[in-house]
Amino acid sequence: MDAAEELFGRHGYAAVSVDEVTARAGVAKGTFYNHFIDKADVANQIAFEIRQDMRSRIAGIKSLSADPASHLAVAMCLFLLLATEQPNRAQILVTLMNNPTDVNSPMNAPVHFTLQNGIESSRFRLTSIEASLIIILGIVSAGIRHIIEQPSEEAEFRVAELVVHALCSLGLKWEDAHKVVNEAMPLCRGAI
Repeated sequence: MDAAEELFGRHGYAAVSVDEVTARAGVAKGTFYNHFIDKADVANQIAFEIRQDMRSRIAGIKSLSADPASHLAVAMCLFLLLATEQPNRAQILVTLMNNPTDVNSPMNAPVHFTLQNGIESSRFRLTSIEASLIIILGIVSAGIRHIIEQPSEEAEFRVAELVVHALCSLGLKWEDAHKVVNEAMPLCRGAI
């Protein structure tokens, strides 16, 4: 899977063939098919592995606070910082996830749960969990692409700015959103 991850991240999923993956991995094509159904299968497994790795990193940091706004800030910061630290993995994540904007998808359940907790605790003021989830997923996806496509020494500032705007869209006041993000960013640096 490492060879496929490297090639998909560098050249894009569509531009890479199974032959290129097996050549890079130094294995026979039959060996590839002993482990995977096809190129899409290996891609889905890579995307799932990246998502699970990110969830585990998020869980470790989220345990430090009970605040839903902090939980969301940590998750968003980590996903966006992935683009600065491991752009290949971030690129794979945004291009290969199945149904990334499906609000009922199990992979989006943690965000849905955080939004629900935010409403119940009166931390978030929103009228639609679905719309808010789509906004958050859109900010993360577009933010990752922006960071990869337009590298900048100000990438961390851009990450913080995007997360602040997301939190404000959920009803946090500007100053409070900045405070939450300023507390989350040091926890997320180096966690990738």
